[in-house]
Amino acid sequence: MLDDLLSSSSHRRGFLGRVGAALGLGLVSRLPSGLSAEPVNSQDPVDKADKWLAGLNGKHRCLFDMPTPADGIGLLHIRNWMNTWRDAYGMKDGELSAVGTFYGKSIPLGFTDDMWVKYPFGAALEINDPATKAPLKRNMFAHPKTGDTIAFGMLDSAIEPLQARGVTFILCNNALNFWVGKLVEGGAGKAEVIRADLLAHMLPKVVVVPAMVVAIDKAQEKGLSYKYLG
Repeated sequence: MLDDLLSSSSHRRGFLGRVGAALGLGLVSRLPSGLSAEPVNSQDPVDKADKWLAGLNGKHRCLFDMPTPADGIGLLHIRNWMNTWRDAYGMKDGELSAVGTFYGKSIPLGFTDDMWVKYPFGAALEINDPATKAPLKRNMFAHPKTGDTIAFGMLDSAIEPLQARGVTFILCNNALNFWVGKLVEGGAGKAEVIRADLLAHMLPKVVVVPAMVVAIDKAQEKGLSYKYLG
C-alpha cells in the first residue's frame, strides 16, 4: 500500500502535497526479513534549528525531491539545472541554491562506502555494481568510477562534485530510523549501535532533518521552487 501511494501520480502535483515524504519509509520493504519491524524513535542528532536553510540565499533556488536513486537521474537534473543557469544565463554557482533530498529508497545515498559494505544497501535497492554484477557495495552515487552507469556516465553529476558547487543534501530522520529498524530485524545488530554507526559514516555536509515532509514545507517558506524526481 505504501509503495502504491509513493508511486502514484499525485506526488507530481503541487509543492505541498508531499504525502510520499511522510510515507517514504515503506520503500525499504525489500530489506531482509518481513515487514513487522517498528522504526526506532530517535531524534539525536538532528538539525531541529533548520540551519541548513540559512545559506539558501541564491538568486535562483530549487529543491529537488529524490525519493529513489533512479540511476542518479535526480542528481543529473541538479547538475543540468546549475549548468543551464551558468551557460545560458551567465549565473555563477554562488548565485544558485539547490537542495537534494534523501528519504525512502534514497536514504543509503547519504552514507560512505564502508556502510554499503557493512549493510545490504545494494541488495535492498536491487542495484548491482556495473563491474562485478553483484549487489553494489560502494556508494557510486557519491563518487562514481569510470564505467559506472550513474547519470548516463556523467560523473560530475555525483553527490560530491555537486556539493563542491554548493548543493545542499538533506536526509530524513524518520526514514533513517525506519531503515535502522529494518536492519535490526534483519539481524544487523542493536538499533542504537546501527544508528550511531550510520551517523558516524555519513557523507560530509549531509544534514539530517526531522522529517522530509516538513523540510519541504520549510524550503517552500524560504522561497525555493520544487521539482519531483522520483
